[in-house]
Amino acid sequence: MMQSGTTLCDIRIGASLDALVKTFSAPDYRGAEVEIWVFDGPERRAKARECLEGNGVHAKIRSAYKPLVHTVIEETDFDGAEEIIIRYPVVDGVSKGRFLLECYPVVDLVGDRSILFEPDAASDGTSLPFYRMVLRGPGRAERVIDIAAPNAFHDNHTGHRTFTSTGWVRVRVPLKPELDRDEAFRTDQEEAFAAVMGVLETRDWPGTEAHFDRLNVSIEAPFYDTPLTTEGEWLSTGEAMHEDLYFSALELLKTRRGHEKSDRVFAPGQIVPEIVPKDGPLRVRLTTSADPWLETDKAAPIDIPTDLEAADHWLEPGTIKAHLDALGGQDFEARSRRGRPVWGTHVEGPGPNVLITAGQHANESSGPVGALRAAHRLKQDGKVGFAIAPLKNPDGYALFRELAARHPRHMNHAARYTAGGCDLEYTERGFENEILHMGKEKTGAKLHLNLHGYPSHEWTRPFTGYVPRDFDQWTLPKGFFLILRCHAGWEAKGDAILQAIIDALASYRPIVELNRKQLERSRLYLPEQVFEVRRDIPVLIEQNSEGIFPVTIITEAPDETIYGEEFIVAHTAQMMAVLAAANACAALL
Repeated sequence: MMQSGTTLCDIRIGASLDALVKTFSAPDYRGAEVEIWVFDGPERRAKARECLEGNGVHAKIRSAYKPLVHTVIEETDFDGAEEIIIRYPVVDGVSKGRFLLECYPVVDLVGDRSILFEPDAASDGTSLPFYRMVLRGPGRAERVIDIAAPNAFHDNHTGHRTFTSTGWVRVRVPLKPELDRDEAFRTDQEEAFAAVMGVLETRDWPGTEAHFDRLNVSIEAPFYDTPLTTEGEWLSTGEAMHEDLYFSALELLKTRRGHEKSDRVFAPGQIVPEIVPKDGPLRVRLTTSADPWLETDKAAPIDIPTDLEAADHWLEPGTIKAHLDALGGQDFEARSRRGRPVWGTHVEGPGPNVLITAGQHANESSGPVGALRAAHRLKQDGKVGFAIAPLKNPDGYALFRELAARHPRHMNHAARYTAGGCDLEYTERGFENEILHMGKEKTGAKLHLNLHGYPSHEWTRPFTGYVPRDFDQWTLPKGFFLILRCHAGWEAKGDAILQAIIDALASYRPIVELNRKQLERSRLYLPEQVFEVRRDIPVLIEQNSEGIFPVTIITEAPDETIYGEEFIVAHTAQMMAVLAAANACAALL
């Protein structure tokens, strides 16, 4: 394992927009028409445009990230438009829905006007792709607006060809046509991303699988966060960089060790993107360190009283432990990779036992609250026995708390997996996952209720093809979601328990309203759905004879980044799902 305190790189990259403004402010470009696409935010782009205009250059500076949405917000006058048609580009070798997805959430940005999406004729991707937006007014009068969507083919870090967002420059100089340009260029943020991948690619990593304890990937850049009118939606280049850095780094290290890029057992160590919004030159630093919060977290947890029903954000570990202790069950404990306790308790009851777990993916924060609320209700009712492990991944949860303190509205997927960088769902024995086997041994449970969450707003990876690889169905929220996995021969009982949960959730108006709204919105941009919908609840059913429980039900609340009343609704639904499943289990098992 690489020693903590090692600096792998410390690189400075000039700001693209500043360099372009300097170039086009030269006398040769006076009177030129310049169009630039970069990843800078609205304020920096406006300031750069004013500077160029002051030097006699007719300039338009647009966003290379989600260009249609930015253009709709920043430039488009919809007065008189009653109907909108958006023809989105289709590129050979690229998912047909790629640019349709990038339109999200434009329908919410144009008022009550009707909007229709149509695919354009396919192209080979060698020229600049563009959207064509047709605005129709009274008497079918039309205005047509073409919106460039700069993308180019690249061979990515795993050797696969991807069509990715990029910078673009288009210049027309009437008096000096030899200076004309119309071409892609790699922006500063693309350079920063490539620099990280380059270090990971060329580094001579230790022969053992654990390459480092913690790899800090710090990027200082002019990132920006812009809230949208759609609930919970943001335009965030910082969050997008975090997501692409984290998953791309994992993929690259996997392929170097001969693993498939979708492998979730590989454990190189914890990768921590540190996103620092800052003007001026970009800085890229890669360093190794130990977990800075380990000793504090391993100390005896503090009892922090919290009214679980009113909890409006994620819980501190001490609060989780205090509510677990209040159940008065028989405690059991595993240890995380870094030695943090993984708590569990068994509460005996007259009926069949169930196992309740949460916090496997530590940035999915409503599950621990819902699990604890349900456990207190189950003990009070006394109809079934149960075991509960409300925080399966305490190492990831420590990182989640750290990241959420910096960027509370980001998804922070670097905290999703364990300190080893692997997914508990796919590891069999050892460390955190022992809590699952302990729970089964203590209870003999046939039903495992596994509480999860997923992004509550759009999830993108702009530097590697936009759509999150292997997670394409989770890129947009679609309400409180259920997954049933069962062994052969258990389908009927599993479905009956699933239906009991659906019936309970269908009686909870806030979830019904949320699901209807998010399902309707997601269908516009992801028309090919792989799940069914029962009583407004999306459901996915899988036969899985490899699981250690005959029936596993996974809840998926759109809870990443939510707070306040939205968070309360999410953990209330988590609780209701557990209670409905446990009551059905008492009758069926």
